[in-house]
Amino acid sequence: MAAAGAVELTVTAPGPEPVALRLTHQGTGTVVTFPVEGPVGGAAGGGGGSVTVRVRGEALDAARPARDGGPGVLAPPHTESWAAELVLADGTADPVACPPDSEPFTQPLPHGRELVVAATAGGDLVLHDRIPQPYVDRVVWRTDGTLLIAGLLPDAAPLAPELVLKHCAHAVEAAFPAVHDEGRFHCALPLAALPSCAGELPLREGRWTLHLRERGAAGSPLDAPVRFTPSVLDGLPASRTVRGKPFVLDRVRGDEAFVAAGPALPATDRGPYRRRVLREQHYPLHRSRPLRDTVLYSSFGGRAYGDSPRAVHEELVRRGMDVEHLWAVRDAQSAVPPTARAVVVGSAAWHGALAHSHWIVTNTHLPRWFVRRAGQRVIQTWHGTPLKRIGADLAGTLCSGLAHLAPRPRLGRQWSVLLSPNAASTPVLRSALGYSGKLLETGLPRTDALLAAERDEVAAAVRAQLGVEPGRRVVLYAPTPRDHLAYDASHHRLHLPLDLDLARGALGDDHVLLVRGHPLVADRLPAHHAPFAVDVSGYPDATELLLAADVLVTDYSSLAADFANTGRPMLFLTPDLAHYRDTLRGFSLDFEARVPGPLLSSTGELIEALGDLPAVGRASAGAYADFREAFCHLDDGGAAGRVAELLLE
Repeated sequence: MAAAGAVELTVTAPGPEPVALRLTHQGTGTVVTFPVEGPVGGAAGGGGGSVTVRVRGEALDAARPARDGGPGVLAPPHTESWAAELVLADGTADPVACPPDSEPFTQPLPHGRELVVAATAGGDLVLHDRIPQPYVDRVVWRTDGTLLIAGLLPDAAPLAPELVLKHCAHAVEAAFPAVHDEGRFHCALPLAALPSCAGELPLREGRWTLHLRERGAAGSPLDAPVRFTPSVLDGLPASRTVRGKPFVLDRVRGDEAFVAAGPALPATDRGPYRRRVLREQHYPLHRSRPLRDTVLYSSFGGRAYGDSPRAVHEELVRRGMDVEHLWAVRDAQSAVPPTARAVVVGSAAWHGALAHSHWIVTNTHLPRWFVRRAGQRVIQTWHGTPLKRIGADLAGTLCSGLAHLAPRPRLGRQWSVLLSPNAASTPVLRSALGYSGKLLETGLPRTDALLAAERDEVAAAVRAQLGVEPGRRVVLYAPTPRDHLAYDASHHRLHLPLDLDLARGALGDDHVLLVRGHPLVADRLPAHHAPFAVDVSGYPDATELLLAADVLVTDYSSLAADFANTGRPMLFLTPDLAHYRDTLRGFSLDFEARVPGPLLSSTGELIEALGDLPAVGRASAGAYADFREAFCHLDDGGAAGRVAELLLE
């Protein structure tokens, strides 16, 4: 029970009468002791009855361990937990048992915190000194994959709350508005159909913790975790499978809520054993069967419906080629048009398609175990003009030892033909990819859209879809991933040297910043930066974003060679130029001499350049023209047609 800034505990002591309650901090071992104030219902000094202890909030506040001297990267904890023991007259101590299904008792503390008396999963008494946190007491899964949850809000909860799913490994969030209703909240989480700039897509694979914060606020390590009341624990885990993708609501650290989103693979295709069976038995079996009139497309390993494979697909559809079109999709994270059928990367259908498709069009490497069979044609479009070093040309750099960037001449033998975007790139691609086979200078099919007659209509449609207000200048910011800032070979961190707060203050009235991460970048820009800065990494095709942009800001991305076709200004934010050039990767050309725009070292310089783009254009006109002549001379809007002719030969 609560009593004037304190919590009064009544504890049954069947043995010798205790003299104090000892609380031990579970992180640091700090101890604070409260004396027993008297027996309840038993003879004084005789034991076997109940005793009362008054836990004072100000005493806990004073005993809370200081975090001075800790690493600055470690955020302060949102919860300080204290294990409880009864101290006997002889100095020994016993833990205090508490049934795990006991409802937590909450008492407000000074400075916006709360004291919670609860039970551990093992049935011991624990006290939590923490920021106020919500409790879920009702959970309903709808058949469409929407998770309905409701529960209790603390007194200090925001009036306009939102529930946020935070990925446990990557800096990615999904926020959902909640309803605040007289101390309770209600929220619907459409996990199987989340709105995105690529349409409605399911929550991506991974483990996600659930938190509460004020709607539109910046994320923080102190965002309150959402917890379960004991009454719903027996119903966990609660699961739902929608269109083959499983979702599970469960608990972690005793009572904290989290959602596990599984892979979109059929259940029979999951797991390391099944992967090996598919690779070593299913794939060879399909290789023994006749080739089918099928085209399999793969863009960035199934991460998007876009780039040059999309341009080739649409050209073949326009020509009415009588084939089946299959599109590789990773974890259901790409929406495929009606003209193609999706095959999930890693599934039996995908293994079969690799084995029996007559044509394969890809812009990245295929699996190492793939072997091109007689009569099968593999078109490697690659994914841009290699301005920075790649593959074997990374020898001597910081990236030379990374397995995913090592020389791969064996993978080049998978291809029937490699496409080069321009004459300058031809020797670079041969050297870097260790490729000695057929290479054709066709230009990049993805650039055709930049020269199409309907490009203005497409640009207007993209702006409208992204909610860009008329009259605002659209700045597309597309930074290159940094190999030393990565979770693993397939998941990079978002490298963002741009000061968004400073840029918003100077440009927010008439600019919109679209932030486009590389397909390998797993992180996303937090939503609270909108509407000035919006993450468009999930937009399926970067070429359409180039059409919608008035200005391109990048560092070392090959998108610069594509964007040069528009004639619009480019700015290069490169504060780490020396490190990138001399240590990390380096360039396949004299980047500083040939770059078609100013090299900027700070957000302030970028703001200044955006304020006078005509001057930037005049100063960079010569370099821009030379850059365009070197890297865009094959871009005439007909590259996809030339690739289509290759397939029809």
